[in-house]
Amino acid sequence: MRTLLSLYMGLYAVVLLAFTSSFAGAGQPAGPVTLGGAGAPAAPTSELRPGPAVRQPEPVKNPYAGDPQAIAQGQKLYQAFNCVGCHFGGGGGIGPPLMDRDWIYGGEPANIFQSIAQGRPNGMPAFGIMLPDDQIWILAAYVQSLSESGASSSPP
Repeated sequence: MRTLLSLYMGLYAVVLLAFTSSFAGAGQPAGPVTLGGAGAPAAPTSELRPGPAVRQPEPVKNPYAGDPQAIAQGQKLYQAFNCVGCHFGGGGGIGPPLMDRDWIYGGEPANIFQSIAQGRPNGMPAFGIMLPDDQIWILAAYVQSLSESGASSSPP
């Protein structure tokens, strides 16, 4: 009788172990793999990737950047499309400030163009359906001039 009980207990243990291991991913560790037991997920240590080298595209330049006439036209567009209603004179309000260098979606000319043309979530409308590309670039030149003038007048 004891041998039969021992046999059943052994068989029960094997079945229980097999059943519980199926929930743990069949012996695979659950969760992210960690290095050295430090608790931090493994992270790549190099930018090298297999395959051919990927060339970074040249940054997009605003054709109207620094052009005083274009910046003056951009200021008129800024007022005409009521950008001042959310961004005020560039210092922010309902919309984010434009006179600093901290830009949510990036302060490069291409980022500014894209924000104006396509809009942004939570309030920034898309003006690309109302303005041709050259006027968006002119408006972007004005917006970027606000950032340059605000950053130069702010204390270090």
